[in-house]
Amino acid sequence: MAELEHLGGKRAESARMRRAEQLRRWRGSLTEQEPAERRGAGRQPLTRRGSPRVRFEDGAVFLAACSSGDTDEVRKLLARGADINTVNVDGLTALHQACIDENLDMVKFLVENRANVNQQDNEGWTPLHAAASCGYLNIAEYFINHGASVGIVNSEGEVPSDLAEEPAMKDLLLEQVKKQGVDLEQSRKEEEQQLLQDARQWLNSGKIEDVRQARSGATALHVAAAKGYSEVLRLLIQAGYELNVQDYDGWTPLHAAAHWGVKEACSILAEALCDMDIRNKLGQTPFDVADEGLVEHLEMLQKKQNVLRSEKETRNKLIESDLNSKMQSGFFKNKEKMLYEEETPKSQEMEEENKESSSSSSEEEEGEDEASESETEKEAVLFWPF
Repeated sequence: MAELEHLGGKRAESARMRRAEQLRRWRGSLTEQEPAERRGAGRQPLTRRGSPRVRFEDGAVFLAACSSGDTDEVRKLLARGADINTVNVDGLTALHQACIDENLDMVKFLVENRANVNQQDNEGWTPLHAAASCGYLNIAEYFINHGASVGIVNSEGEVPSDLAEEPAMKDLLLEQVKKQGVDLEQSRKEEEQQLLQDARQWLNSGKIEDVRQARSGATALHVAAAKGYSEVLRLLIQAGYELNVQDYDGWTPLHAAAHWGVKEACSILAEALCDMDIRNKLGQTPFDVADEGLVEHLEMLQKKQNVLRSEKETRNKLIESDLNSKMQSGFFKNKEKMLYEEETPKSQEMEEENKESSSSSSEEEEGEDEASESETEKEAVLFWPF
């Protein structure tokens, strides 16, 4: 039990470290604030120095205004049609940002203007996840009082209470778990079970009807790989899912599995002969984005994959050769059969002719015998003494 708690703690710490890096990027530059919806058409072209060209899209301007705390400007932008739930490249909304900045006034302003308190970013974090991780009790309470769910699971399989370090925060969230009647274990398994159901249906029907995530372009295969849903992954591959499918950033399922350190998922994809050298839109291979502890494993998998590819090519050549041999053999057999079938009628005709000839001769001989007997009888009648 202690070991499990230790592993859980390590996992949470790993998530927080990744999250801290993500938040540093968020605070760093407006070039990081391009709305994710734009990414479906690809990233902006790079300058020679390798820096993205800055384009102040409406979404980026709105996020910047919210980040600065300028509610008057935010009101004007909303009046002009700005989307209050617009996101940056990491899927973070203005509400996430206000929470991270511990700006309760902006949090209240956004929620009162119908910001989605349960919107998840690219890592599956809701604003409540962020508040729990940062320890902002007053913001967490506000979110809960305005409909925040305590049972939403992030990409690491964590609900907000898993990220709470301070006793008061953990108590608040666990109390709400009871009040909301949330089954945390079921919540953690819900996504995997839904994907499992979909994968089985697609396998049985022979038709994959997946829908990409709107913001990131991620597919069911990306999700299964990133979260280590091994059974789902195998079923999707068996159903014929494209192994090298890319999201809007050019990430394949192997990129996702490698980045999140999901060893088994990497093995499953590699053994299914996915492309291990494919590059995302930043020119990175799965090796480049991989968790440090997984690089050696990926290198081993690539060597193994090369052997598998070689064996497959050899096997395919043997099958092709055997097939050609059988086809040629079948051709000659068919030719012999055709010749035999052509000869058979001729033989039968000759036999029939011989039979008819023989029958004719026999009839003639029988006729002659009958005639001879008749003559003899006549002679006997003529010369029989009375």
